[in-house]
Amino acid sequence: MNRIRQGRFVDEPMPSLCDWIAHPDVPSPAGGTVVALCAALSASLLELITRVTRNRLEKKGEGVADLDQRLAEILALRQTLLDYGEADVYEAQKIIQGERAACVRHDVGSPAKIAGHIVKLLRQTDELTPHVPVHLHSDLRVVAFLGHAAVMGITEIALANIRSAGGADDKLLARIDTWRDQATLCRDRIVSHS
Repeated sequence: MNRIRQGRFVDEPMPSLCDWIAHPDVPSPAGGTVVALCAALSASLLELITRVTRNRLEKKGEGVADLDQRLAEILALRQTLLDYGEADVYEAQKIIQGERAACVRHDVGSPAKIAGHIVKLLRQTDELTPHVPVHLHSDLRVVAFLGHAAVMGITEIALANIRSAGGADDKLLARIDTWRDQATLCRDRIVSHS
């Protein structure tokens, strides 16, 4: 594989990105970027679900303004997750090369940002669920399960960063527990209603 790359990792074609992830060079995408990319793909699937739902409601003559707003918010989440996935490459590089601690007092860097935005994506999915046509319920469950797994994965990275930095305060650990609890609650609500 040619190791010359221009631009962002997250803009690579998928097969090439997979090659970059598999290679041990630093900087190179790893766990945080993979989680962010999976969440961005989930956001794309939620965009599709929302567009199909919107089109169906519009054909019935029902209002869709709230779905237009929701689409804009989901698109923004997808873009932000891609940005955080890219940033995670360089945050991890700094940690690996000893340029910064793995954890500062109230923040775990990229993993915290990624976790918070995935929870927002799950909330969007939960709120949309009652309006989604039955034939899209399996796709809703895909978003729910992938989103939940992504939060669990990224918080494991955050906890590993905390351990390598020598610990964290109760406030930070409570944030991680909150993300996990919210992700589980959203997943369970989406699955039970779809």
